[in-house]
Amino acid sequence: MKAATFVRSWPSVSAWGAGLIVAALGAGAIVRPDSGVPATGLGIGMVILGLASLAWGAATLSTGRLVVPRLALAGALAALVLTTALMFVAPAHTSIIGVAAAAVLLVVVGATAAVHLRRHGRRADRTAQPMSVTGLLVAAAVIAVLVTPALGATQDAVLLRDDGTVPVVTHEGH
Repeated sequence: MKAATFVRSWPSVSAWGAGLIVAALGAGAIVRPDSGVPATGLGIGMVILGLASLAWGAATLSTGRLVVPRLALAGALAALVLTTALMFVAPAHTSIIGVAAAAVLLVVVGATAAVHLRRHGRRADRTAQPMSVTGLLVAAAVIAVLVTPALGATQDAVLLRDDGTVPVVTHEGH
């Protein structure tokens, strides 16, 4: 198995992980009762970019090639800017773990798109490349290790009370 086929699925899986985290951070900024206009605006943009990241990852994996790499690079940079801006607008209710994990995954997507653009220039790459099932499984495992704790920390940051505690949600009677 060649190294290229092993890592070919990583950008799409990284986009899914980043998309989930960015959308979760954005949704948290929208639904908080005390969110102001700046946090809500950033949240809306982040949800849109998160969903776009999920769609881009699916399109890239299904076609076997990077689709719209310029748009992917721009989206990754925009998501990094919005995520960082949310840290400054609502620091008490934005998970640093979520932001850091999203940043790592967005850098993978952005760097892959940038390298692709650098190597291929304006010439469109229309040929599908083989992907390794092993590479996909390893990528999914790595992403799960990053994304699962980041999503949990994102929820905790959104639910954080003014006294620094997180409410315990019970499911009695279910």
